[in-house]
Amino acid sequence: MKTYEQWLESGKLLNDFLQVGDAVDEDLKMYFLEVLFPACMSDHYIQIGEPTDYNAQGEPTFETLKFKDNCWVYMGPLPTPKGELNLYIS
Repeated sequence: MKTYEQWLESGKLLNDFLQVGDAVDEDLKMYFLEVLFPACMSDHYIQIGEPTDYNAQGEPTFETLKFKDNCWVYMGPLPTPKGELNLYIS
């Protein structure tokens, strides 16, 4: 499990420190919630509220955590999942 403290000590950018599939601790989850108003927030998805890029369909992608297997897992930059409310205002 990757921790907020490990990230700070690494000196790396978040998307260089985390790899898709990494479980994250509660403090890193809270960073996702608090760094910017979330683009998406539900029981099973959290997306940081600023797009990192746009996919081939022109949809904004956001650094994403997904709740699975009883923990929060880093999923990389993804568009807001279908059926989830996107709170991002461009």
